[in-house]
Amino acid sequence: MLTTTVQFSGTACPVYISEYEKTYIVSIPELAFSMQMDNNLGDEEMADELIIHLFTLLDEDDSEHAAKVILSVIRTEQGDNNGNKR
Repeated sequence: MLTTTVQFSGTACPVYISEYEKTYIVSIPELAFSMQMDNNLGDEEMADELIIHLFTLLDEDDSEHAAKVILSVIRTEQGDNNGNKR
């Protein structure tokens, strides 16, 4: 399981990311938020999915910021697993 923290209005919220059956499950318990997305999506598609789902709870800027942080953690892990740093 991957973890990171995202700041929303000065509050640090832990984010948990698990890989399960070719998907990522992203959870932000403090926002009562979770979603599932295909792990084969490209960077832009994955960011769009995250923003669309987060936008139901957050404003556009916070949604985009959180998506960037989450995507960065996922891509770093993928790079580590493949022996390539992105």
